[in-house]
Amino acid sequence: MFVKAGQHLVGAIVACLAFVVQSTVIYAGLLVCAVVADADIGGPLAGPFLVLLAGVVGVVLLPLLFLPAGVIGEVAAKRGRLLTKWLVATAVAGALAMVYVFLAAMVTGVGIAHSLLASLIGALTVLVPTALCVSVSHGALKLIPSTLRNAHG
Repeated sequence: MFVKAGQHLVGAIVACLAFVVQSTVIYAGLLVCAVVADADIGGPLAGPFLVLLAGVVGVVLLPLLFLPAGVIGEVAAKRGRLLTKWLVATAVAGALAMVYVFLAAMVTGVGIAHSLLASLIGALTVLVPTALCVSVSHGALKLIPSTLRNAHG
């Protein structure tokens, strides 16, 4: 049991780090678009603040999204293949992200159309980190000797 919990925790931490890296890449793309369009690029702290914000969001998503999605993917694909785990976990993560973003948008008073668009973008931003979470969890299981796995759970 502790081995499985540890493997899912490692996968979730990798997903959190991937979320931060993904946010940094998205920010760099937006910065390039702003420079090319000769638009305002924001202040000097815009980039570091976005990375900090992505880190906080990633830490919050760890227990609320990445861990549940990984565990549900594991349970649904009991002794299944990695592809099945990916599909189930990314579907769960996408659905959870859509619900979380939609609720946050509605609480802040955003219109319904913008809330739905934000929900879709939120679901898309968690797909790659969730796939990494599942892959790392699956790979961590393969790295643990079978005698240790059988002894602890």
